[in-house]
Amino acid sequence: MSRSRRSTTRTKAGPFFEPAPTESIDVGHDLVDVPIRYYRTDCFLGIFAADHDAVAELLPSDRLFPVRLKGGRAAIGVVAYNYSETGVGPYGEIGIAALCTFDRAAKPMVPLLRETADPRFGAFVLHLPVTSRIARDAGRTIWGYPKFVADMTFDLRPERRSVEMCEQGRELLGLEVRNHGKFLRDNKPVVTFSEQRGQMVRTVVATRAEYRTKVGHGNGRLELGDHEVAQQLRELDISTDAMATKYYLSHAAVLPKGETLCPADEAYEGFAGSDAPFGRHVIRYDEGVETIVSEAA
Repeated sequence: MSRSRRSTTRTKAGPFFEPAPTESIDVGHDLVDVPIRYYRTDCFLGIFAADHDAVAELLPSDRLFPVRLKGGRAAIGVVAYNYSETGVGPYGEIGIAALCTFDRAAKPMVPLLRETADPRFGAFVLHLPVTSRIARDAGRTIWGYPKFVADMTFDLRPERRSVEMCEQGRELLGLEVRNHGKFLRDNKPVVTFSEQRGQMVRTVVATRAEYRTKVGHGNGRLELGDHEVAQQLRELDISTDAMATKYYLSHAAVLPKGETLCPADEAYEGFAGSDAPFGRHVIRYDEGVETIVSEAA
């Protein structure tokens, strides 16, 4: 069920969040207004090397090509979002995605080094755990994102940021990124690819960000637990030392509905998870200083 309406929400954030036509979509337990606006986010990410052929086998369309790193390895991005203020409430999210190009392969490293705004370059979402059911249901229903509810603890320090995630008591992963690198401002959109009901979907997410980025080892690390998603990443022979990192000083985004690209060659479902309404969402700022956004159901 959906209906169109005009949003009347205005914020002091400026023209990036100016009102736009909004569609209200029934995602099962709630109605969600699209586009979803993300006003304030703590964000950090690492790019890790993985086996190219194993990553290519996971992609549901032959028209998606994994981005190659030096040595022929594929690029996997692991990105953490602590959403403080959004159109669907605060929640945490961790994206695990294969960086790729649509319709033709690119030369090794070129998409990463150019930070291209070409809509053929993006990320196919392999897993997208979140800490709230409304975020899970919206992602699954509207975009076909493979979301599930998990527990996340963010540790936000001036010199580094980290997150630990588990699901149903099983450790999944930990990600840490140091605050190093070149300062950049970036207003280029982020492109995601997903599979939904037999179709490939591309979503172009408007972003406004400032971040520090560093290419080279020793600035980010990934730790894997005993969860089946972690085991899948091991089977991709993913590295645990990031070859590039980003540490966002500010991040805002507007998430619209996606567009259908072409039929998929096969379905991609990802990990289903439980039907819990919330995962535990904790933010730590210093020793003994923390905020509990939500408790695990």
